[in-house]
Amino acid sequence: MKVFLNLLMASALAWASSSFACTLNDERNKITYQLNIPDDQCRAITYMDGRIIPVRLSYPQGQAVDYSWRGQKISLLIYYVDATYNIEASIDKSTYLRTENNIDIYRAPQEDILALSGKDGVRVFVRNRGHTWLARRMHRGILIIYQYQKDLMGLSDADDFVMQFVNKAITSEE
Repeated sequence: MKVFLNLLMASALAWASSSFACTLNDERNKITYQLNIPDDQCRAITYMDGRIIPVRLSYPQGQAVDYSWRGQKISLLIYYVDATYNIEASIDKSTYLRTENNIDIYRAPQEDILALSGKDGVRVFVRNRGHTWLARRMHRGILIIYQYQKDLMGLSDADDFVMQFVNKAITSEE
């Protein structure tokens, strides 16, 4: 019975430690970031100090994976910007062209910028990068940048998918 209880306690401790938030220490800026993801996903993040946390997000699993992942993925950057950052500046020098399917289309000097609203009402700005889409949006004062293959999913679906991960991983103001 004592052996059984010890095994039960060890299993409970292992589960509890893997369910605690992932801690990333930024030695340069003396800041600690907490992400609410399991330890195995935390180990998959190649964090290199600084305000940007790069994540390779598996599709359709929605988990942080390492570079050995060979399935479909979305490259995600969680970028801690200062209070003066203005994402709307990305369309300041652009000309509004039209709206199609709830997507505003702007003409920038060298390319078109697509703007749509995420489920949370936040504007998402998307640029064409050949075979991929590059999207930027804000989330509680944090810049979220993600890039994915065009044939993987639509713009709104991709934003919903990324934000499901972000909402789980970033549970409070940091």
